[in-house]
Amino acid sequence: MREKTKRIGFLFFIIGMLLLVNPIYSKESKGEPRESEREKEINILKFGLDDEISSMLDGFMKEKTYLYLDETFDLFQRTRNVGLREKIITYFTQAKDNRLSDYALQVLEDPFDTKKTTVTLLFNYAAELDVKDAAVYARTLLENDNTEYFDSALSAIAVLGTPDDALFLAEYLDREDLTTAQQQSVMKALGKIKAVETWDALVAICQDEDRNSFVRMYAAEAIGQMGKPESVPILVELFESTDPNFRVSVIKGLSNYPNDKNSIAVITEAVRDSHYKVRLEAISSIQKMKLTEASSYILYRAKNDPESSVRYACFTALGELDSTEGEEYLVDLLKDKKQSDTTKVKACEVLVKKGNTSSINAVVALARESLSDDKKKSLRYALGKVFASNENPLFADICLEYIKSKDAATSGTGLDIYAKNKFSSVKSEVVLIADAEKSSANRTKARKILDRE
Repeated sequence: MREKTKRIGFLFFIIGMLLLVNPIYSKESKGEPRESEREKEINILKFGLDDEISSMLDGFMKEKTYLYLDETFDLFQRTRNVGLREKIITYFTQAKDNRLSDYALQVLEDPFDTKKTTVTLLFNYAAELDVKDAAVYARTLLENDNTEYFDSALSAIAVLGTPDDALFLAEYLDREDLTTAQQQSVMKALGKIKAVETWDALVAICQDEDRNSFVRMYAAEAIGQMGKPESVPILVELFESTDPNFRVSVIKGLSNYPNDKNSIAVITEAVRDSHYKVRLEAISSIQKMKLTEASSYILYRAKNDPESSVRYACFTALGELDSTEGEEYLVDLLKDKKQSDTTKVKACEVLVKKGNTSSINAVVALARESLSDDKKKSLRYALGKVFASNENPLFADICLEYIKSKDAATSGTGLDIYAKNKFSSVKSEVVLIADAEKSSANRTKARKILDRE
């Protein structure tokens, strides 16, 4: 009998030890099976506090991942928390999901009992998802001179409006009761909606030096957006303004004419403008217009401009223009000991996006160098973020090296790279971290990544 009792006791001891070491159980869960990340997030949507849900949605938006849309929509219909409702509207706007279309139209038809910030978000939602019927309600608010919703209604019409709406907005040009801010909004809307019927009036406004300078600026941009060739000589003449902000707007207007030699000439010359804002806009326009013939101007500014913001804009433009010379220059920057880490990271962002094998190898070599030198942790982390923002099979080896680092932040960055690329050759290392006995931020992150695969 005593021997039998000992055997039973020993058996219970063995069972207890097995339960203790079984990977699906953990001390933190008090003997219950570990809840998957998916189950945890769905439970937060069902039972969590409003602040917890809002924080989780913020995380999804930051990651640009749109999960559990059905469950989130169900929550939207249940909740009475205005802040959470607005968070969900923002989330569905970013996700470009149409589940809220009917609700948006219902509110916009009669918005006066709804919080103003909610109405503004719903106008943004309607514009982003091209909910055409919302334009009718926006116009009704403007016709009734409802100043409370002026800007949001006008912004919606600018995106969703018809030629009739353009004619309706044209009437605002003769009104004297509009504030300067409202006048600016009208100019922007007329440009977006391409209200060519107002072209003559807008030309007069942008040429009128007695007008508010910002109103003139938006009028200049608007005549450029309308696509009328007659706008080019007017804008070219206006570029002689001594106001750099006005010159910026002129460049924006001219950028809509990529095949006009006068437009191209002014924009190319603007790369050498004395004001950095004008140079930045010229570089952006050259990139937008794909003016490969201006690559030499961009490369010179990349090498010599006194403003770092201009140099970095040139890096991006060189990548977009497929400049071989420019790419070679950016690779050389990575090897230059005198260059700052910020400059190198900016160059790497462009090179990684381009995706040429030789350039990628140069970026990986720089990252590997940072992994072996703890004095270069900042560079290491920044390069890891670059890898984690792009998909490329050439990142597999460096991803593994990041994950295996003894530095927790570096290893966590490696997990971010894996999350974006899902390398099969690296998964076993991610599983090891997820199955670790000791609780850590990286174990939680690894489990979250694997649960979502």
